[in-house]
Amino acid sequence: MKSNDKPYILHVAEKIYVEISKIKNKSNSFSNTDAIDAFIGSETYKEISSGKFHDEWFKQLENENK
Repeated sequence: MKSNDKPYILHVAEKIYVEISKIKNKSNSFSNTDAIDAFIGSETYKEISSGKFHDEWFKQLENENK
């Protein structure tokens, strides 16, 4: 792992955080719980929960290491 890379586990956590932050910024009246509930129905959530996010990310890592 390069020194400027973050630990692998943080990639998906960061993606989730960014998406929930976007939801909260669009609707200032949303509580954190409301924003998380809205995230659960999102395309990003479906991508992560299906494994597609990790599959695509691993392909990208493989291509960068060639």
